[in-house]
Amino acid sequence: MEYRLPGINQVQTNAKAGLTFASALRSILRSDPDVVLIGEIRDHETAQIAIEAALTGHLVLSTLHTNDSPSAVTRLIEMGIEPFLVGSAIDCVLARRLCSKCKEIYVPTEETLVHARFPWTPAERVPELYRPGSCSACSKTGYKGRLALHEVMVVSEQIERLSVERASADVIGRAAREEGMVTLRADGMEKVRQGVTALEEVLRIVV
Repeated sequence: MEYRLPGINQVQTNAKAGLTFASALRSILRSDPDVVLIGEIRDHETAQIAIEAALTGHLVLSTLHTNDSPSAVTRLIEMGIEPFLVGSAIDCVLARRLCSKCKEIYVPTEETLVHARFPWTPAERVPELYRPGSCSACSKTGYKGRLALHEVMVVSEQIERLSVERASADVIGRAAREEGMVTLRADGMEKVRQGVTALEEVLRIVV
């Protein structure tokens, strides 16, 4: 266990001893916990138990290896979960926060903004952004601390219908964006505009 926290019971998996995500989850649910945190859903059995637990009133938190939130729907279906059971998905990525003591303001070139697909048009004034500096407070890295970039997809009736129809992640993503979903890239660019992280940092972690 990386951290021992009061009020939280933790179980470390051991495949050689037969203690897998799925077998541990079955035992955990017998204790009727309020919240279940699964490190990762990687197979059908774990996914099925997690979905069933969520449907019976438990708050189940976990991760999936996908590129974006819409892909979480298709990933669960690929694992063998019935499309009508697939729920909402949240994708969160951590970016490094610029050091507040040494971050430098600068004006990027128009070519840089176009290449990065920054939300800006040539008709607008080129925005002032921040980039990492170097000081003893951040060990001369220019970054200190972390902040989260979020992509939250609310599963509407249309998303549920597309899931049942086994639509592709691209189709689901397009529908979610039309309904107002903010993508990871857009959220990252907004934090660049706010001056809390650098353009290069967002481009490093968001495709």
